[in-house]
Amino acid sequence: MKPIPLARRALTTALVLALPFAAAAAEPLELTLLRGGEISAPPVVSGSLVFMATGRVVAAWDYADPARPLRLPAAAPAGGAINALVRVGDHLYGSWYGYDGSSGVTTWSLADPRAPRRLRDDTGYGPGEYRRAVGMTVANGHLYLFDNEQGLLVSDLANPAAPVFEATGQDGLPAQFTDIRAYGNTLHASGRNWSGRTVYAIYDVSNPRAPVRVANEALDGIDTFRVLSGPQQAIGIGNNLTVYNVAAAVTTRGSIAIPPATAGARVGDHVYSFGYGPGMGVWNVADPDAPAPVLQSKIDGFAGRHGTALGSSHMLLQTTTDLVHTLDVSRPGAPQQLATSWVPGGVLAVDAAIHEGRTVLLQANYGLTVNDSDTLAPLARVEASLPKSLEGRSFEQVALAGDIAWMAAWGYGLVAVDLDAQGGPKEVGRLEHPFAATLAIDGTRAYVGRWTNGGGLAVVDIANPAAPAVRAEIPLANQPFRMHASGGYLFVAQTAESGAERGGGLQVYDVSGRGAPVPVAHVDDGCGSSFDLSVDEAANRAYLACADGLRVIDIATPTAPKVIGQYLGGDGFSYTRVAQAGDRAWFADAAGVHELDVADPAHPELVALTPMGGNPPSRLLATEDQRLLALGGNTGVHVLGPDARLLRPREPATGLSGAQGDDYLFAVRVPAGVRNFTVLTAGGSGRLRLESRHQAVPEDGVADATGTGNLRVQKPAPGLHYIRATGTAAFDGVSLHVVF
Repeated sequence: MKPIPLARRALTTALVLALPFAAAAAEPLELTLLRGGEISAPPVVSGSLVFMATGRVVAAWDYADPARPLRLPAAAPAGGAINALVRVGDHLYGSWYGYDGSSGVTTWSLADPRAPRRLRDDTGYGPGEYRRAVGMTVANGHLYLFDNEQGLLVSDLANPAAPVFEATGQDGLPAQFTDIRAYGNTLHASGRNWSGRTVYAIYDVSNPRAPVRVANEALDGIDTFRVLSGPQQAIGIGNNLTVYNVAAAVTTRGSIAIPPATAGARVGDHVYSFGYGPGMGVWNVADPDAPAPVLQSKIDGFAGRHGTALGSSHMLLQTTTDLVHTLDVSRPGAPQQLATSWVPGGVLAVDAAIHEGRTVLLQANYGLTVNDSDTLAPLARVEASLPKSLEGRSFEQVALAGDIAWMAAWGYGLVAVDLDAQGGPKEVGRLEHPFAATLAIDGTRAYVGRWTNGGGLAVVDIANPAAPAVRAEIPLANQPFRMHASGGYLFVAQTAESGAERGGGLQVYDVSGRGAPVPVAHVDDGCGSSFDLSVDEAANRAYLACADGLRVIDIATPTAPKVIGQYLGGDGFSYTRVAQAGDRAWFADAAGVHELDVADPAHPELVALTPMGGNPPSRLLATEDQRLLALGGNTGVHVLGPDARLLRPREPATGLSGAQGDDYLFAVRVPAGVRNFTVLTAGGSGRLRLESRHQAVPEDGVADATGTGNLRVQKPAPGLHYIRATGTAAFDGVSLHVVF
C-alpha cells in the first residue's frame, strides 16, 4: 500500500493520537476520526451491500452473511448530519443541514462500492439565498431535493459527479418532511407540520421540471405519528395502525388500535410496529379495511427508527440505541432475530470520560459504552435497567469516582456502573432523583443539579455505590449546565434567570461542611447565560463558556473570583462548550471548535476554527493522552489530533511502501521505568530515516533522536513518543516495530 502524505491521510483509516497541548506554538488540531451520530436517513440497499449514514459519515456494510454483517471503512464526512441518502448508478447523494444555517448536498463516488469516496460538498445549490435541505429522492433519472427554504428542486444529473439543481415552481413545503419516496411518476413525502399533525403529500413528476402537488393531507399526529409510504397504500403508525389509499388522493380504509409506536416497516401483507417501548407488534393488512393483530413479538424494537428490507427474506431494524438488528422475515408473521450490530461511536453520545486509557461514552437513550480510544470501536455496552421509554431515561452527564461511572438520567436520577466489574461493566446502584441533569463528583460526594419542575442542587453520599443517599438539597433560581467540585468548593456554570439578561455566569458554593451548599461568590461580567465550565486546578483558573464567547477567571481565591481575560467569538445563541489543557483552550458553538492559545490568559488568541457539522457539540473533553473529543450529538463523535498509528511493543507495522520522501507517522506509549526503547525496521527494499520526539510530532531538524534503519531512545520520559519514518529512497515491503 502506498503511504499517504502526513497531512492528507484518510480520516477513515487513522488510529488517533493527539497533538501535545503543552506546546502552544504547535500547529492547530485537525479532525482525524469521526464516528457515530444520528440515524436520520433510511439506508440504501444494493445487493449484499448496505450504505448506512450515521451523523456526517457514510459507510458500506457487507451483509453477504446476514447473521455476520461487516462494517467497511467510512468515507470522508459530509458538512452536516445526513438526513437522506440516494443511490443513482455509481454515485451516492446525501442531503444535510446544520443549526448554524448551513446546508448542502454531498456526492460520493461508488466506483468501488465497498469504499465510497466523497467527491464534493455543495453548499451553494439552488437559486435561492437561504437553504435547508430536508430530503431527496430520484425518479425518471432526475434527482429531487426538498428544501424548507427553496421548496422542491430538481437536477437532471447531466453531470452526476456534480449535480446542478433548478427551481420547479413548488416554492413551499407543507411540512418538515422526514421520509420521501418515489414510485414511478409520483413522489410521496411525509413528515410533521408546525401544529403537530402528520402530513402526507403526493407530487406528480410526469413533467420532471414542473412537478404538481396532487395531494396534501394533514393527519392526526397522535393516532398516526409516522407514515410508511407505498404506491397504492400507506400505513399510519402511532396509537393506531391505519391503512390509507394513496393512489391519487389520501383516503382512510381501515384502522386498529395498537400499543403506541413511533416507527414501522412492511413486508408483504404484514406490518411491524416498534419504537415507543419494548417488543414489536406484528399486524396483518391483507384486508385493508380490517387490519388484524398477529402477535406481539419479543424482538426488542425499542427506539427503532428504520425498518428496511434486505432481499426477500431479511430486514434491518436500525435503532437510536445504536443497535442494528438483522431479522429473518421469511415467515413474515413470525420474525426471528438473527444478529445485532453496534454502531461505532453510538447514535447520540452526549458526554464522555476516560477510564484506564479507554473512552467512556454516555449514550443519551440507554447508558454507556466503553470504547477503544484509538478507533472508538465499542468494547462493552451497558444499558441501564430503566423502563423502555425515552422520556424515562434521557442520560445527560457522566462523572467517574474511581472505577464507578455515575450517570445522570433526566427521566430517573443517578445510575452507577462498575467499569471494572468481573465479566465486564455492570450496573451496581441507583438513586431515584427525577430530572437529574448536571453532575460533579469530589471524593465520596456527588453534586446533582436539576431544573425541570423547579431547580435544585443536591448533595449525594456515594461512599456506598449500592446505596447512594441525598444528604442535603437547596433550591436554584438559575439553571445549572456544568459543575466542577474540588477543594471544598463547587463551581457552577449557570444560565440567567428567565426574562433577565444577567444573573448567569459562574456561581461558587462552599461545600466543605456536612450541610447544604452555601453560595459564596458570583461572576457575570456580561456573560448572561453560561453553558459549560472547565477548571485548571494547577493554574487556579476557570474557563467559562458563555453565549458570546469565553471568560477566563482567576479562582485562586474561590470566594473572590475575578475575570482576567475573554474571547468574544460566540454566535450569541448556541449552547456553547469549553475544554482546556496546558496552553490551549477550546470553545465551541454552532460554527465549530475555536482553538485558542491561552499562554497569556489575559489575551486568548484564536489559532484555528474547525467546523463540526453546523451543530454545537454537547461536550468537549481534553484527555490525558492528549486528544480532544468533540461530541456533536447528531453529528457524531469527533476526535481532533494528528494522524498517527499506534505501535505496541513487538507488534510490527508491515507492508510499508513508498517513494523517496514519503513518510509514515507512528506513536508509542512508553510507561514509567523504561530504560530505553528501540525502533527497528526489517525486510523489503529501501531504507527509512527514523525520527523520535516526546509529546510532539517530529519536524525537520526538531527531534529527540534520529537514525537510519534503526533508532534507540535512551532514558525516555514516560508518555507518548511520536516516530516519523521517511524514505531516503524508494522503499517497498518494509516492516517496523518497537522494542522496550
